[in-house]
Amino acid sequence: MRIAIAIAAIFCARFLVAAWFYPGHDGDLAWQLWLGTYVLHMHHLPVRLGHETFTAPGARWIPQEWAFSVAVAWLTSAKHFTVLTMLTVAAAVGALLLTVYRSHRRGSTTVATALVTACTGFAMLEAFGVRAQIFGWLFLAIVLLLLDIETAWMFLIIPVVALWANIHASALIAPVLVGAWAIGTWVEDRAWTPRVERNFVAAGGTMLAVFLTPLLWNLPLYALNVETSAIRTAIAEWQPPDLAFWGFSGGLLPLLAICCYFGIAAPRERWRDGMLFAVSALLAGIAVRHIPLAALVIAPMAAQRLSSALPSHARINAIMQEQFSETLVLVCSALVCGFIILALEHAPAVSDVTLPRTAVATLASLPGTHNLYCEDFAWCSLALQRPNLRTFLDGRCDPFPAKVWKDYLSVQRVSPTWHAVLLRWNVDSMLVDKNNSLAQAVALRRDWHLFYSDRRYEIFLHQSIRTAQR
Repeated sequence: MRIAIAIAAIFCARFLVAAWFYPGHDGDLAWQLWLGTYVLHMHHLPVRLGHETFTAPGARWIPQEWAFSVAVAWLTSAKHFTVLTMLTVAAAVGALLLTVYRSHRRGSTTVATALVTACTGFAMLEAFGVRAQIFGWLFLAIVLLLLDIETAWMFLIIPVVALWANIHASALIAPVLVGAWAIGTWVEDRAWTPRVERNFVAAGGTMLAVFLTPLLWNLPLYALNVETSAIRTAIAEWQPPDLAFWGFSGGLLPLLAICCYFGIAAPRERWRDGMLFAVSALLAGIAVRHIPLAALVIAPMAAQRLSSALPSHARINAIMQEQFSETLVLVCSALVCGFIILALEHAPAVSDVTLPRTAVATLASLPGTHNLYCEDFAWCSLALQRPNLRTFLDGRCDPFPAKVWKDYLSVQRVSPTWHAVLLRWNVDSMLVDKNNSLAQAVALRRDWHLFYSDRRYEIFLHQSIRTAQR
């Protein structure tokens, strides 16, 4: 188990560096800061979009990440955002370590536990950031551990899921998994035993727990709307996985392969693990954002079954259990952690600020109110803090109507109607990546002129549309 912990430490170093520089890369933190500030000042959750957007004011909004947003705003105002950074890293590493422990409880061997730990870490790596769903990983790992224990302690799942639901809507996976576990237990026992009854009561409790938020029934409604929404096609993390996504090819896929080749579960957990495996594999096939969740579920199963093929007395396990081997791995892990921190700290792709903060601030310095279109809608989240900027579409994205999304994509993809869309919505400013085709298309138009340019971003202003008045 110590070798698996050493592997987890390597991922901890990588998470730490990514989290430290994350605010400079993700525009979502900007709208979460705006939402958290609103809640702290107004003492209630917004239920509709306001006039900070000019395409969908009044559109119904379910701010499901409200608690995380409050933490972002409070810690940012107190100049302690580093605390949230550290908590996010701790949540990801905690989920990974709980997976190690769950594998160990199932009697997994050294090599099997180390392998699935590495795969689970890779499944997490590409999705990691200072994001609300990272805490969902930890809550899921706790729920799975409580299911494995199968005592009265499992009723702790209910408050865990209630807390999870207030941080991120991924909590809605919990009733499905606990319900699948309960059904698997029922099939195994072939009778209504105390164990079956306890599991079904826990499943019912988790169903009620997801309603214990200020959003009440709106949270499940939000999840249903997202799963069936047309906006899924425009968001990368909602796409089905493929081999190009290495969180899938290097993380979840090996775990799936191990389970399929060696069997999903030992005979005594056949139906329970089989049900969880089926649900997790289905979720992972729907969207890449579910890959870390699926890996956390499946990894201990894979470790247990791989251990049946590589028992503890196998030579490779015997070698890895020797004191010299463990010491060597621990020393190498420490060296790799140091190398990761030192190398990535100075890597431009990690340490550079890639968000167009200066561009947005420069536009906001102009007098009047501006209707802003951003080539990447997440960039427009930076404009929410600027009272004289209105967004076409921003990182809140979910509440914007399908028509707005259609028009946004029409411009982004430089379709034949892209300019007509901008005129119809009275867009008078555009923030674009200077290396993309949209920037080239705008530059060729005589009615647009370049207002701002840096090494990556450009802002164009329209000459014929007067500044919109609030």
